Amino acid sequence: MDKITDVNIYKMLSDEIRLKILKMLSIKNMAVGAIVEETGIDQPLISHKLKELRENGLTVSYRSGKNIIYSLSSDSLKRVISVVEDAGNIVDHVCNCVECKENDE
Repeated sequence: MDKITDVNIYKMLSDEIRLKILKMLSIKNMAVGAIVEETGIDQPLISHKLKELRENGLTVSYRSGKNIIYSLSSDSLKRVISVVEDAGNIVDHVCNCVECKENDE
């Protein structure tokens, strides 16, 4: 596995589905089927996104019976996901940009 770089992390976070998967995995390890069920997204697309995450070093997987279980590759990524989620919540609630101020008038 290649070293995780800032660019890998930002690239993986830039996709809504990959980010959703990472958020779920930051809470608990999950089988592919459980991710499909929870997201409501087709299995081939979930598998493709999981492959991207694994190839970029953000997730690891192991077989448990017939299931492949995915988890985040490090505890540091859990903190990154938490910080990104917190930042998103702040941005959703507080916006002082020029465009928003113009729309309020």
